[in-house]
Amino acid sequence: MRHKTMAIKKTVLILWVSIVCSLLIPAADEPAAQENDLAHRPLEQIDREPIVFAMHNFGCDMCNRAMELIYKDAFSRLGYSFAYNLYPLKRSLPESNAGRMDGVCARAQMPQALQKQYPNLIQVKEPIWESHFCVYSMRPDIQVDGWQDLKKYKNSVIGFNNGCIYLDRMIRQYRSKSQTLYGALNSTQGLRMLASNRIGTFIGVSGAADSILKKEEFKDKIVYNTGSLGTLPLYPYLNKKYAHLAPPLASVLKEMKQTHIIDRYVFMAQKEVFGPAKKITISTGFQPPQHASRNSAASFSGKVSDIVTRAFALENYQASFIFRSRLTAFNMAKDGLVDGTILWRKTKNRNNYFYFSKPLITADIVFFHLKSKKFDWQVLDDLERYRAGIVEGLLYEDLFDAAVFSGRLLSETAENEYANLKKLVSGEIDYTPVTLENGYEVIKNRFPIKTAALFTHHPKPLIRHKFYLLLSKQIKENQKRIAEFNQGLYQLKRMNAAGAK
Repeated sequence: MRHKTMAIKKTVLILWVSIVCSLLIPAADEPAAQENDLAHRPLEQIDREPIVFAMHNFGCDMCNRAMELIYKDAFSRLGYSFAYNLYPLKRSLPESNAGRMDGVCARAQMPQALQKQYPNLIQVKEPIWESHFCVYSMRPDIQVDGWQDLKKYKNSVIGFNNGCIYLDRMIRQYRSKSQTLYGALNSTQGLRMLASNRIGTFIGVSGAADSILKKEEFKDKIVYNTGSLGTLPLYPYLNKKYAHLAPPLASVLKEMKQTHIIDRYVFMAQKEVFGPAKKITISTGFQPPQHASRNSAASFSGKVSDIVTRAFALENYQASFIFRSRLTAFNMAKDGLVDGTILWRKTKNRNNYFYFSKPLITADIVFFHLKSKKFDWQVLDDLERYRAGIVEGLLYEDLFDAAVFSGRLLSETAENEYANLKKLVSGEIDYTPVTLENGYEVIKNRFPIKTAALFTHHPKPLIRHKFYLLLSKQIKENQKRIAEFNQGLYQLKRMNAAGAK
């Protein structure tokens, strides 16, 4: 009995020790368990100290606001809040290197010598911004295309943002000895100096400079963007205590570019700073699809109108389109009844009436015909035995146009491409020149499936053209608008290229 009692006591003791140990062990391991749990939680749910960056005072409220919105989103995806302090360009690096700031918003890739001065800064490998350096002047006759053109304009004063090492080095390398340099505190000061004729040219980052020129103080000043010098990607830099964030931040920024989120923040910043978008009306003879669909934007006319809409939006314009016959669309813009028109090729005569944009798109003009009709050509003489369908008022290619005008080539005119394609079906004409993509778009959208199957095109193009936006010279504001549009178009192409990488 005594042995039985001792056995029971021993069993109870073992159970009690086990229970106590089971209570103590988790308590001892709790920090490790919590850390493991945090490692598997979504980063967005983690509370951390805010990241505070040094931001250069661009002198451009829109640029500062856009960058703030981008970084707030990017860091929130990594579980951090974001704030920034404005610093002169020269102070941002030492403040961040010393750890008083957690990083720098936008800097060019530092050369090795500079990196040695700031060893605590880690470059994020995805650029946040693209600096597009342009030359601004009050003189429309100045034209530059690359740094080498700087030295053309001798005995002049060149202004630029003081403290930009890259800019200072490039200007000193390419200027002529007769030129004087003036270092401005920021782009606003530099453009004020230019507008008051105290300097001859100002070299600035186009996005910042163009935004500043929209301010009320420059309303009555005509400042020309006279051309591009080149581009420079700008990267975030992190203090080494946050080095572990460099790869995920690069991934987040890349994703935000690919999904056009960065575009949207730029538009948002523009609206906040400049207010509601300005209106602009564009006429076009390219009809939209007859039935709206999700793929409308993928059509030829949709792609072009999307390019124009987004490029104008980057400059705080809201573009609207009206659809008429090709000739009517052209004449409405020529007479100033609308602001401009798309899509047209460049000719000397049209230069009398319009300001031309940079090229919007390049496309082939080909001859459409019926599969059942024997049609072939290699030189213009081969076309003399056929009858062409021409859109009234439309120019195609100089030699072809001259042959049609002289009567050497037989032709009939119609209001638009659709009317000519119908004439092909009825046998009234043998072929019609149409932009390749647009031709098949019209066929797909306007003809029954069985009829659409009757068409084809000759593989030899009549010509490959660049097509442009034209803004009427009848409207005073259009000289400035075309420069703004070209800048928006450049930014759009850069963003699309970055998103495709």
